[in-house]
Amino acid sequence: MLAGAPGPPPWQFLLRGAAVCTGLTLLLIVDVHGVAFYIAWALIVLALITEGAATLVYWRRQRRRA
Repeated sequence: MLAGAPGPPPWQFLLRGAAVCTGLTLLLIVDVHGVAFYIAWALIVLALITEGAATLVYWRRQRRRA
């Protein structure tokens, strides 16, 4: 790898991305009814909430270092 080149994304980011893509696929392509509808939205919302929490933790850690 080249010096200064970014490394691969963290596994948590990839997991959240997969959850959002799966939820959107369920909502957009599959005719979602009943429980599947709530599972699709739960995947999307959970991914967004955990991304927000991870961002908040990152910001707080950066502030402590400064």
